[in-house]
Amino acid sequence: MGAPAGLKLNYAFNNMLGKFFLYHIHLWWTFLIFMTPVMDFAFEVLLLFGRLGITFQISIASDFLALISFHTYCIYVYAARLFNIQLNALISLFRLFLGKKKNPLRERVDSCQYKPDQLFVGTLLFTILLFLVPTTWVYYTVFTTFRLLLTGFSGLLARLRLYFQVTPVYAFIKWLFNSYCTRSSIYIKLHSHQSKNNMTITLWMTMVTSSWGQTWKNCVIDTIAYQPSIKWSEILNSIIWGQLIYPL
Repeated sequence: MGAPAGLKLNYAFNNMLGKFFLYHIHLWWTFLIFMTPVMDFAFEVLLLFGRLGITFQISIASDFLALISFHTYCIYVYAARLFNIQLNALISLFRLFLGKKKNPLRERVDSCQYKPDQLFVGTLLFTILLFLVPTTWVYYTVFTTFRLLLTGFSGLLARLRLYFQVTPVYAFIKWLFNSYCTRSSIYIKLHSHQSKNNMTITLWMTMVTSSWGQTWKNCVIDTIAYQPSIKWSEILNSIIWGQLIYPL
C-alpha cells in the first residue's frame, strides 16, 4: 500500500484497494482457522487415497494448491475486472472526443453529435480514470503474476498426471531393454568386395529401434483425450485487456 518501485500512486484509491484486499486475506485466514479441524480430517482421508498411486498424489497436490491459493484468485478476479472496466471506459470516453460511439447492434463505430455538457462530463471522467489506472495496474500486475505462476504449475501437474496415466509401462520396459518388439525399421548397408575375376556384393541389415516418441504413439490408444494446446496469443490478449486467465 506504499509506493512500489517509486511509483506515485493515488493515495486515497490505493488505500481503499489495499484495505479491500487485506480484508479478503484476513477473511480467508479466519476461514482456514475455523475449518482447521475439518481440514485435518480431510487431509488424513486424502492421504489414504494418496496410497493408490502417484496420479492420485498429483491430483491431491493440485487440489490443495487450488485451495490454499483461492484467496489470491479472488483478488485477481477483482483486480482484473476493475482494470478491464477502466480500460473499456477510457476507450469509450476517447471515442467521445472524436465524436463517435460504438453501435453494439451492428458491431461498428458510428458518428455522433455530443452536447457541450456531455463533452465536459466526459472530459472529467476521462481525466479521473486516466489518473486512477496506474494504481489499478500495479495491483493487477502483481496478482496477474501470481495467477500465471499458479496456473502454469497447475497445468504442469495436470499434464504430468495425464502422462503417468497413459504411459505404456510394458512397452517402455521393452524399449528400455532394446527388445525386438520396439524395432520398426531396417538399416541396410552395402559392402562390395573386388576380386580378380568377379565382384561380390554383401548387404548388411540391422534392425533399428524406434524412438521413444514413436513407440509412445504406436502404443497409446487414440480415444484418450489429451490436454488442449496452450494458446499463447489468447493468454497475452487476456493479460493486456484485463480478461480472466483460465486454467491451462
